Amino acid sequence: MKKNWFYFAMLFFITACGSANSPDDGEGNEINWTAAADSSSMSLVENFWNPVKHHFNNDNGGTVNPYDYWPEAHGLDVLVDAYLRTQKEVYKTAIYDFYEGVKTKNGSRFWNNYYDDMGWHGMAHLRALETTGDIRYEQSSRDLWAWILEGWDDLDGGGIRWNHDNTAEGMSKGVPSNGPAAIIAARRWQKYGNTEIINSRNDSVWLSMIYDWIRSNRFDPQTGRVFDSKNDTRGDWTYNAGTFIGAALEYYKITGDKTYLNDAVKTADWAISTLINIDNRVLSDWAEQPDHDVDLFKGIFVRYFTQLILNKDLPENKRTRYIAFMKNSAEYLWTKGTRKSPLVLFGYHWWEAPNSNTVALRVQLSGNMMMEAMALLKEKGML
Repeated sequence: MKKNWFYFAMLFFITACGSANSPDDGEGNEINWTAAADSSSMSLVENFWNPVKHHFNNDNGGTVNPYDYWPEAHGLDVLVDAYLRTQKEVYKTAIYDFYEGVKTKNGSRFWNNYYDDMGWHGMAHLRALETTGDIRYEQSSRDLWAWILEGWDDLDGGGIRWNHDNTAEGMSKGVPSNGPAAIIAARRWQKYGNTEIINSRNDSVWLSMIYDWIRSNRFDPQTGRVFDSKNDTRGDWTYNAGTFIGAALEYYKITGDKTYLNDAVKTADWAISTLINIDNRVLSDWAEQPDHDVDLFKGIFVRYFTQLILNKDLPENKRTRYIAFMKNSAEYLWTKGTRKSPLVLFGYHWWEAPNSNTVALRVQLSGNMMMEAMALLKEKGML
């Protein structure tokens, strides 16, 4: 796909010219979150998307890691976010090209050794299907879901394993593989109902089994804490809190049972008081560094936290608090943690701009998800 110079020109204008519509005029005035999302998502396409091989590069310098599979799914999610918001062909074209490009990069298939990684793709492919109607994603999302459920066994009371080899002590089963699976089960149940049966169970049964396993084994109902290891708080990650919130919301949407909404609220309260930088109360994971899986976690939390904010049944005092938290983190990211010229690049700490001209894809995607989330909240009249 050739570079779209019209959109590049628009990106340059938004990020460098300081027009009346620019996201930040440098004088401390209100941030235009729609413009921030425009410039951020276009920067992702122009500088991280590979226009020849149709997948995301690992950084804006063109580095390609052929084995890097799971960040691609979140790149697809951002493309979907941007297309839903703008309806621009540049995003729809990338969504279309992604299918064969990433499939080829992954050995001509979407299967992967890690159940959690297939989970991210399973969610993103279903969103791509529903957003664009591209039926190829119907088949891939179905295949991914069937492969993920092969990871379920009854050891330790159930749960989906981390990978096919069941390696890595302490990570044999956890929230990374089960949180996304619960969300997929809920969304596929709402879409396909009893027409989809896998291993003699419909998706509603799978949702109940997976969610109940997480709640019984990786969730503290008193505090809202979501963990992979009960005795190690350094295994408490923003993305695990995020997918548990997402799963609880989907379950609430199906059942109307306030138990699940309360689960989501408890975990949100715990996360925004615990998984933060204590100096500025900005969302943060303790192991953030220039290029690491952990840098992508915050964006995943933001995705599902935003859905909680938008839920009509959320108590208003909670909504007000959560919006204030989001604004604080987003404002730090945009005003202190972002380089805006000649292109938009995010820092891995959201309060520190990158000191290099090259930024890792994982870092960029988290920032993209925050900007798209803020634009969505603005569109819905929440800001």
